[in-house]
This record gives sequence, structure tokens and C-alpha cells, in this order.
Amino acid sequence: MRVSTAIALVAFALGSHAQTNLPPVASGTDFAVGTNITINAPIATVWDVLMDWEHYADWNPFVRTQTLANEFFIPVPVVNRTLAAIEAAGSSLENKRVIFGVQIPPLPLPVNASTPSNLLHSQTSFENITAMEPDQHRMAWKQLMFPEAILATERWSALSSVGGQTLYESRIGIGGALSGILKGLFGEGLQESFDAQGVALKARVEGGLA
Repeated sequence: MRVSTAIALVAFALGSHAQTNLPPVASGTDFAVGTNITINAPIATVWDVLMDWEHYADWNPFVRTQTLANEFFIPVPVVNRTLAAIEAAGSSLENKRVIFGVQIPPLPLPVNASTPSNLLHSQTSFENITAMEPDQHRMAWKQLMFPEAILATERWSALSSVGGQTLYESRIGIGGALSGILKGLFGEGLQESFDAQGVALKARVEGGLA
């Protein structure tokens, strides 16, 4: 019942697109939010922007920082290279750690690297990359701050080609003992954040092609 409810929530969030590159919602998910948007650009171009974590603050109102780290959550420098380039060089990112600095609800658009955070809405999350699939243009990660019985999360970002354009999808599924509390506190803000990130990604990519 919990999974079917989550699927219904995601279907509503994802609108009318029948096509998807997202895997099924994980078993044990209590609720999920997500978004999608069609971007007028090649899939490789959109993927490169998603993998350019160093510059998220230039455009992203939700994920302000997304920092690659080692197993002790010490940041690993990624200088003048996107993560796509790291993957292309043969260094897998799966099971690497990530530190997220996010805004829930999101900052008002547009944003850039100089846009100040709203401290009342700032959060930090320590996560593990569980899937990095450049050939399928999708990636996933889970939080590591709590045991899964208390809080289980799975977030995916995925791209697919649709009629010469690119469909961007992003979804987070949440389960565990704290899921109901999180839904009440952050469910609406999370949905706003996912939607805003999609709109900002579209503007970033299409503006860069102008």
C-alpha cells in the first residue's frame, strides 16, 4: 500500500509524460515527490550541466552545493573538470560520498553564486552515490545520517531523449519511522524545490545555447 501510494504521488508530480527513465519506487517508500521538464537541448548537453557540481550555485535554487567527498566526508577537490569527465576517464563515482547543501523551500529564481542562502531554510545532508549510470544518463544516492529503519531515502535524477529534446526527471522516495514527520514538515517545500530546480536547469541549459 505504501509503495502504491508513493507511485501515485510521483505520477501526479511528473505530469502527463508517459515516458520515464526512472526505476520503480523502492519498496518501503512511504511518500515520494518529484518533477520533470522538457529541455530544448541534446541529452549530452543537459547531462554535462547536471554533472558540473562545481557550478550548481550559479543556477540551482534548491541544491546550492553538491560536494564530492571521501568515506570520512572530507571534500575531494574537483578542479576544472566536470564529474562526467571523471567518469569518462574510468574512475567510477559509485559508493563515493556527497555532501549536499540545500534550500527547502528553494530560493526565489533566478539565483547565482552570489545569492545568499536563507539560513532558516538551509540544510546539510551526507549521502552515498548508489548509482552512476552515464550510459543511461541517470544517477542516484541515499542518505547516511540515520539507519534506514529510521530514515530511508532514495533520490534519482534521470534524462531521456524525447523528439529531439531532453526529458529531465528527478524524484526522491522517503521511508522509515521519521517519514511521516518529514512529510509534514518538508513535503510541500520539497515539491517546490524539485520543481524550481527543473525550471532553473531548463533556463541554464537553454540560455547557454542562446
